[in-house]
Amino acid sequence: MTRAPSALVLLLAAACSAPDYTPARDWARTASLVVAYPAPAATSEDRRDGIAAMQQALAMYLAALSLMADDGIPAYREDPFAELAPRAARADPAGGAAVASLGAMLRRATLENWQAPDLRNTIAVADPALQALVTALAGSLRAAAPAPEPPAPRAAPPVTDPAAARADYIAVVTRIGTGHALLVASAPRLTDPEVMQRIRAAEDDLRRAGFALPRPVVLVAPS
Repeated sequence: MTRAPSALVLLLAAACSAPDYTPARDWARTASLVVAYPAPAATSEDRRDGIAAMQQALAMYLAALSLMADDGIPAYREDPFAELAPRAARADPAGGAAVASLGAMLRRATLENWQAPDLRNTIAVADPALQALVTALAGSLRAAAPAPEPPAPRAAPPVTDPAAARADYIAVVTRIGTGHALLVASAPRLTDPEVMQRIRAAEDDLRRAGFALPRPVVLVAPS
């Protein structure tokens, strides 16, 4: 009987070893897209820039998590958040520390080739910093006073209330923290049908909340 080459056997075994983390992958991908929302007006440029840095770091971590859940490896041989962490700290020192922690973790994940089989460890290691970042981002958003709106031209469409838009986005950010906590709590059973269904439901809720976020309205004064 003809034997398959050893390399082929190993390749087939490796292909079969990656667990099916599709719901976790989809949740992380949706979360990374939803969090990339325009930073709201703030009381100072430093606060606004710090909020934007926290948003960017959160989106990048979630995108990397989606990649790892799909059995990919992050491409961060150097700390990807080296510049984002001090910017985030201008809005919230705890947020800056959380960003720095996640950046160090992503570099470690790259150097140690973390993939889908390592996902349970990845989310457990990342969760304290992720939750601290979510708390810091939400707190910074609450502290950012809305900028005064210019007078709307006659017959212009209604302008989104900045305070309402901020509150809706804070709810989305909080949902991301809750969803990540669900992944951590479910880590031993991420491939169980019941758990996969719960993660899909969390992803669907997050997507709907993201679609409901008001989009900025640009008003052009009549010439």
